[in-house]
Amino acid sequence: MSQLSDSQAEMESVEEFRSRVRHWLPGNLPRADEHARRDESIEALTARHRELQGRLWAANLAGIRYPREYGGLGLTARHQDAFFAEAAGYELPLAYAVTHGIVLPTIMDFGTAEQCSTRVRAALRGEELATQLLSEPSGGSDMAGALTRAARDGDEFVVNGAKIWSSAADLCEYGLLLARTDPDLPKHRGLSMLILDLDAPRVTVNPIRLANGSSEFCEEFFDDVRIPLTSLVGELNDGWAVASRMLFHERMMLGDIGMNDSRLGQSGGKDIVDPLVALAQRAGVSSDPVVRQALGEALMMTNLKGPATAHIGEGLRSGRFPGAGASLLKLLGSKTGFRRLEIGMQIAGESGAVWDDSEPDPIGVQWLHARAYTLAGGTTEMQLNQIGERVLGLPRDPAPDSRDVPFSELPHN
Repeated sequence: MSQLSDSQAEMESVEEFRSRVRHWLPGNLPRADEHARRDESIEALTARHRELQGRLWAANLAGIRYPREYGGLGLTARHQDAFFAEAAGYELPLAYAVTHGIVLPTIMDFGTAEQCSTRVRAALRGEELATQLLSEPSGGSDMAGALTRAARDGDEFVVNGAKIWSSAADLCEYGLLLARTDPDLPKHRGLSMLILDLDAPRVTVNPIRLANGSSEFCEEFFDDVRIPLTSLVGELNDGWAVASRMLFHERMMLGDIGMNDSRLGQSGGKDIVDPLVALAQRAGVSSDPVVRQALGEALMMTNLKGPATAHIGEGLRSGRFPGAGASLLKLLGSKTGFRRLEIGMQIAGESGAVWDDSEPDPIGVQWLHARAYTLAGGTTEMQLNQIGERVLGLPRDPAPDSRDVPFSELPHN
C-alpha cells in the first residue's frame, strides 16, 4: 500500500490522526506483554519487529515525521506524541530504533537524494536495518582517532580495519562506517562516512556474548573490502561533521524525542504499576520506610524525565540550546536508568542474585546491563565535557593531540 497522498496528509489533523491510530491498533499490533519472555532470542525479536514495521507501513503509519518525498507521512511532533499516547501498552518495533532514530536522519542530513530515497523507504517498509560502525577496539572514547582506513582505488574505496560495540550488526543489512581517508590531515579532518553493506565480501561480523546472556553488540573486521565511491555520505574528509550529527540524533533518540516511531521509554500505559513498586510488593518490603524513600526517589526521577526532556527538546528546536545540548538528554537518561537499577537491587537484596525462570525480566539480569546506561552513546564523562564546554562555555581541557598535527604524525598504540 502506498503512503498517504499530499492532500490526505495536509488534511489530517492531530485528532484525526489520533482517531485513525486508536481504531487501527487493536488486532494489528500485539500487546507489549504478549512476548515478554527472557529466553527469546534477539533473532526472533528482530524478525517479529521487521514484520511489525511492515504492518505500520501498510497502514500508512510508518515514518510519522519523515518527509513525504522519502515515503514518510510528513507530520509533526504533535502527531508523533499522539501516536505514542495511543500506542502505550502495545509492542512497537524497537529493533528499528537505531535505524530510524539515528542512521536515517543522518543520511537525510548529508546523503544524496538517491541514498535518502532508497534507504529511507526500505527501512520504513521493514526491509532494512542499519547500525553505526564507529567505535574501535583500540579507540576507547576517542572516536576521532579511528584507525580503520578507506583508501581510494579508482571508483572504489578499499576498507581495512575493525569496529566494535555495533548494535545488532549481525542482523543489519548495512552500517554507517567512519573511516580515515587521508591520514596526512589532522585527525578530525581526514575522516569520511561511508555506507557499508555488511554482507559484502571480506566483511566478518562476530556477535559479542554479554554477561546477561544477550548478544546485542558485535565486532566487525574489514579485510580489503571494496565499496563504491557512491557510498560516501557527505563530503570526502568531512566525516567528523557527519559523525557529530549522528551523535546528536543518537542523543535525541535516547531522550525519546527523536524521529523514530518507537520510544525506548514507552510505558505499558497509565494503569501499569511501576516495576520497582511491583518488585517491592513481591518482596514484601513496600511498607519499609527506607524502601519507600528509595521508591520515592525512583518515581521522582521517572516522573521528572518527561517534563525535563520536553524542556530540553524545546530548547534544541528553538535554538536556545546549541546542538551539543542534546548531551543533556543522554545524561538524563543515563542517570535515571542506572540509578533505578541501583535502587532495584537495593530493594531485592540477596534475592537479586537469584530468580525464578518464570520471571520475564529479573532485576538481577537487568543489573548486569546497568553499566551500559553510562557507556553506550558516549560515556557520562564525555556528556559532562560536552555540556561544560559547549553549553556552559567553560574552557576546554588540555588535549595531548593537537588539532593541527597530521594524524600520521600522532603517536598510536
